[in-house]
Amino acid sequence: MADANLKINTALLDGLIVGRVEPHIYAFSTETVPNYLKVGDTARGVRVRLDEWRKIFPNLIQQYVHSAQINNETIFRDFAVHTFLEQEKGRRRLLPDTFGHLPYYSKEFFEGATTADLEEAISDIYQSAREKNGKYQFYSPDRLPQTLTYERTDSYPPRANQQQVIENFRNAIVAGRTNLLLYAVMRFGKSFTAMCCAKEMDAKIVVVVSAKADVKQEWKKTVESHVYFAGYKFLDSASLNSNETIVADTLAAGDKVALFLTLQDLQGEGIKAKHKEVFEHQIDLLIVDETHFGARGASYGKVLQQYNLSKSQIEKELQNIDGFETLEQVDEAVKALDTKIRIHLSGTPYRILMSDEFKKEDIIAFVQFTDIIDAQKQWDDEHLKEDDCNEWDNPYYGFPQMIRFAFNPNASSVKKMEELRKNGITYAFSELFRPQSMTTKRDGSHRQFLHEPEILDLLEVIDGTKEDENLLGFLDYDKIKDGKMCRHIVVVLPFRASCDAMAALIQREKDRFKNLCDYEVINIAGFDEERRYATTDIVKGKIKTCEENGRKTLTLTVNRMLTGTTVPQWDTMLYLKGTSSPQEYDQAIFRLQNQYVTTFKDENGRTIKYNMKPQTLLVDFDPNRMFRLQELKSQFYNVNTEVQGNAGLRERIAKELTISPIIVLNKHKLQEATPTNITDAVREYSRNRSVLDEASEIPTDSILLEDTELLNVLREIAPIDAKNGLQIKPTEGDGDDIDTPDTPDTPEGTGNRDAEPTDQPNQHPDRPNPAVEDDKLDKRLAAYYARILFFAFLTDSTVKSLEEMIAAIPQTSDNRRIANHLGLDRKVLEVIQEKSNPFILHDLDYKIENTNDLIRDAALHPMERVEIAMRRFGRLSDSEIVTPAKVADEMVAILPFEELSEKADAKFLDIASKEGEFSVALFRRFGEKVKLGLYAIATSTLAYEFTRKVYSLLGMPVENIYADFTSYDLIGENNNEIIKQLTDMKFDVVVGNPPYQRNDGGGMGSSAPAIYNYFVDAALTLSPKYICIITPSRWFTGGRGLEEFRDKMLNDKHIRILHDYPNASECFPGVEIKGGVSYFLRNNDEEGLCNIVTHNGDNISAVERPMREQNSEIFIRDSKVIDILRKIQSFKEPSFSDIISANDPFGYDIRKIIVISE
Repeated sequence: MADANLKINTALLDGLIVGRVEPHIYAFSTETVPNYLKVGDTARGVRVRLDEWRKIFPNLIQQYVHSAQINNETIFRDFAVHTFLEQEKGRRRLLPDTFGHLPYYSKEFFEGATTADLEEAISDIYQSAREKNGKYQFYSPDRLPQTLTYERTDSYPPRANQQQVIENFRNAIVAGRTNLLLYAVMRFGKSFTAMCCAKEMDAKIVVVVSAKADVKQEWKKTVESHVYFAGYKFLDSASLNSNETIVADTLAAGDKVALFLTLQDLQGEGIKAKHKEVFEHQIDLLIVDETHFGARGASYGKVLQQYNLSKSQIEKELQNIDGFETLEQVDEAVKALDTKIRIHLSGTPYRILMSDEFKKEDIIAFVQFTDIIDAQKQWDDEHLKEDDCNEWDNPYYGFPQMIRFAFNPNASSVKKMEELRKNGITYAFSELFRPQSMTTKRDGSHRQFLHEPEILDLLEVIDGTKEDENLLGFLDYDKIKDGKMCRHIVVVLPFRASCDAMAALIQREKDRFKNLCDYEVINIAGFDEERRYATTDIVKGKIKTCEENGRKTLTLTVNRMLTGTTVPQWDTMLYLKGTSSPQEYDQAIFRLQNQYVTTFKDENGRTIKYNMKPQTLLVDFDPNRMFRLQELKSQFYNVNTEVQGNAGLRERIAKELTISPIIVLNKHKLQEATPTNITDAVREYSRNRSVLDEASEIPTDSILLEDTELLNVLREIAPIDAKNGLQIKPTEGDGDDIDTPDTPDTPEGTGNRDAEPTDQPNQHPDRPNPAVEDDKLDKRLAAYYARILFFAFLTDSTVKSLEEMIAAIPQTSDNRRIANHLGLDRKVLEVIQEKSNPFILHDLDYKIENTNDLIRDAALHPMERVEIAMRRFGRLSDSEIVTPAKVADEMVAILPFEELSEKADAKFLDIASKEGEFSVALFRRFGEKVKLGLYAIATSTLAYEFTRKVYSLLGMPVENIYADFTSYDLIGENNNEIIKQLTDMKFDVVVGNPPYQRNDGGGMGSSAPAIYNYFVDAALTLSPKYICIITPSRWFTGGRGLEEFRDKMLNDKHIRILHDYPNASECFPGVEIKGGVSYFLRNNDEEGLCNIVTHNGDNISAVERPMREQNSEIFIRDSKVIDILRKIQSFKEPSFSDIISANDPFGYDIRKIIVISE
């Protein structure tokens, strides 16, 4: 039942949340053992325990439940109840031969026992505890002091999955593998297993290197506490400093060495001299711990750059990051060590596995949380039915279940983020938590959020003092309170000063809250508390003390203590940071997944272990991110286990959701996310991304970049982020016999619009300058991946992998043509298929399958598929920027609807189609009847394929796309035949968004010579009734060869409408076109004044006036100044323009002046 203060249906959560469970006595009856009660105890939850017994006794009925906890300091066992039943009530235990054919015998069944007997037993036990009469055994917390040297008392053997790793290790070194990876999530026991590997190879010298000094104590405990490692002596940097020959001395004494060093210990020449003995010995086994730290600091630095932080601000943010060391630093630090075998330990090696450092045979372990849960469950099934078995004997006892909440932020925050995105801020989620100052300020501005009202509103909703349709006020949810959950929360924020601002806000507004006011805020990453929480031990000690005193805590961090650090009490994480890195995300949330078990002992030393954290909560306010990373994690697992395809992916997701459910809020009702929900959400996310975005996400495959044949191909293509775009040149070979558009010979006077020219003309626009671009091989490879994904999208064949795509290319003429136009060579594709890193190849295959599926989704209407297609194509190059649908629709809207609708055979021509955007806009406006009259000329062979795909999806005749020439041929030399062919078609309307400028080596940016004027001239030559074309507005003032065109336009009284956008980003978001853009409508049959519409954001003005004002050589943009101009001109004074020009002010050549000054 939902909480009274919430309008949210929490029925699902009511059955899911368990929380911290006190030990309980339980009893059940079963027809299988009539007239008996089974009496037991459990520390995990009665429902869970009875479900396990139900597998043996399906018809059991719960008869009794009671807490086994007298108070916080005292617990009793079922033994006490058994004693009472036998000695006080005379109840006899079940004997093995009492009943025949029992499915399982347990001596904890008592004949004739009743619930009243159990009530008496509990009452007597409580009385004994009060009187301390010694009648029953009671258990109290075992609080042992921390020891500097551990007693060697542990003797447990390796678990089955650990033993398998040890065997894998042995087989790998026998096979000659020397650089190994042990991938296992935390709680697997990586350090113990690694030391077992050392024992397996009889390593005399073991060196453990870690980026984090915090883990030293864990390694010391591992080496010193287990009898299996009795021959090893634990040493560290301090040991080496105290005795320069301690390694040799230890070996001479017959012992073995386990030496722990940090990366800092190994860096610097001075340090190497201090640790000289280490470098002189050959190391049998080098263990690199926490290898997943690789590149963490560097990658986070790149993330911070997008937030418009200064260099000093970024440096301050990185001062607080754990694991700043990069993989290169790890290699640099350990390469001087003479080692026989290396084992790299990691819980999140995503980047590492995508590199070529480890082959499949080098990976000796691949263990995820699902494997841990499977092992935990298997142990319980095999052992818990035994009467003398304790639940905590399970080596995975206390491993918590994570409940994941995927909520959108509160409504006011969502509204603010939408506003930020409209202002061009793509990282709106992190921006929401930006403080007024990113660094500490005396005025305290770093303690104030820029968007404080929205953040305060979010906190009040989380607290339960406010209601919101987007999320549950979980801190006020009764089952979480009763289950003692959310006691120690860690909040992950985007910036260091965000921690200061959050701490200040909670303290300042404490009286507003009914739950957050009970938390002690521990600010470990901000600037204000740097000295107070200088070490992780101080932080851990603070949280431990708060728990012992019954105080709840709220820890604020950015990166600190989110890698390699264990805080047992942390049970909840609020993720308020924008990140798309699965490695960073998983490392953070794994902080919750450690066991928190308290041991109780009786006076005889017998123990009970109490699970203090059976469940944890992860609250993410970016549901799409949680879904994407869940899919990625499942995909990653399937890659390793060689399970392919989306069907296998959904099965894997289903298993992970069973173990760790994701809860979403849908129409005021909490629901569990399904695999279909997740794959649909990821697909929806993909629908809004371009192929270039998808290709850029594929990790760089360094193996491929070592292939000479492929390198030769890559150096011939532009990087994916090149200014000039993909610049695809069709291949020779497969597909040449198909009727395809020729590669345009770009005439003088053509080129890429708005491209920033270099100082020298590029004679081969499809070949970037090697001197400038040769360091971008990774970007070139991404560009080739983009071509592969484009093929998957454009083909009508079903392809689920690169292998299937290679097979599909020669099967149809369409596929051969598409591959040709995309510049795809089967031989090159075969090299990629054969030599790719298997993890990266599977990543590519998944993208191929999803891209191919997306366009064939039967649930979508044709126009929806077209809209997806246009988003997938995206921006191809500076020359081929797709006209946004909104702009195309607005341009088509100024065409006379009734006249063109009534004409049965009206013909329309897009003279510069990138993906048929104007044909789509015309179809949207005029409907089915115009399909046969929609024609297009593509700007390139790639644009031809995109346009053809759109035509095909809408059922328009693909033969209406001119295949023998491109837009550039319209304005090239020897274009007479093309012009005649088009003129004979007698088009009624010519529309388009043509390429804008060329690079002649003499101009920069907006001063590069224009070519759009040639396209307007070509349109006029075709003599249509209507022309509607969008161009830059630089022709308003002329210059760079536009004077004649400007005069022609200003004197053309057939131009009846002109829409002017001084800020081009209103039409083309994210594209800078200096001087703005404009589009016009020319009516060949009418003359008159022009309706000039000026767009300045929401301020739109319209004036009907001549294009050319009397005695004006330029187009006057602002209609308000015309009266002023007329008044000035009435004085008939000389014009200032007579003595200056843009290029030669006051008669001087500005370019010569610049050269002289340099």
